[in-house]
Amino acid sequence: MSIKLGIPRLGIYSNVLRSFLEELGIEVIMPAKITRDIIKLGVANSADMVCYPFKTTLGQEIWALENGATDLLSFNSCGLCRLKHYHQIQEHILRHLGYQFTMNVITKQNFKKDIKRLLNISFLEAHRLFKKVYPQLQELEEATYRFLPERDLKIGIVGEVYSCWERDTNFDIVRKLQRRGVNVNMSITVTDYLRQNTHRGKDEEKEARELLTQELGGHGFESICNTIYYGKNGFDGVIHLLPLSCMPESTVEPLVDFIAEKYRIPLYRFPLDEATFEVGFNTRLDTFISMLRRRKR
Repeated sequence: MSIKLGIPRLGIYSNVLRSFLEELGIEVIMPAKITRDIIKLGVANSADMVCYPFKTTLGQEIWALENGATDLLSFNSCGLCRLKHYHQIQEHILRHLGYQFTMNVITKQNFKKDIKRLLNISFLEAHRLFKKVYPQLQELEEATYRFLPERDLKIGIVGEVYSCWERDTNFDIVRKLQRRGVNVNMSITVTDYLRQNTHRGKDEEKEARELLTQELGGHGFESICNTIYYGKNGFDGVIHLLPLSCMPESTVEPLVDFIAEKYRIPLYRFPLDEATFEVGFNTRLDTFISMLRRRKR
């Protein structure tokens, strides 16, 4: 039986990932959009206090299995964040619900080896395929986050990476900002991950280490480090995106606040979960942008 691989969406990278796998002859089962119904599937089968990305990815996995997926693809951060446990806990939940499937796990450290194993190809072929798709990722990021001179504000986005990337859970915040005349810098991208370069600047990293000396997990340290970068480099504001109950991001909240105050850069924090609605989100976003423009004048 041929593999039908169910994959959660990955923000702007979803279509590149789908095309990459389809070129290899793998049938991909991926929702065109993370709808409220898909979110409800995840919420109904998750612990109340687990973080929002867990609920949304679980909902997509249920959707994929209901739409014929034989296998699932999950990601393991191999860090201290509970993301590294997603695939095990979600597999247990799904099997308890009666689904039969194979769970495949991709890790950041062993990306090429995992692709080789999943696709049953040689390491050389996996490397060749990776080199082919990497420029596509770069072009996509450059097009998505391109700065235009007619936009009068610069805002940096920090926070939990899935919340920053996934348009369907962050209400497409990047395009909303751009349509309002704001240039947006995404503090962490997929190519940053692949290059293991998620900290902006050596001096900024050193300053962040003075505030947080031990490993935290998730992307909390990056939120501190990159807020320092935006404060030092003339940005008009910082937006901090985090899922409610996200341990790393909630831990660094006071440190991100301290950095924003130190460098006198306005900060707005958007917690996200299934109870967040777009109308209120838009109102707060407009208020923040209006404040930045008044401040700049």
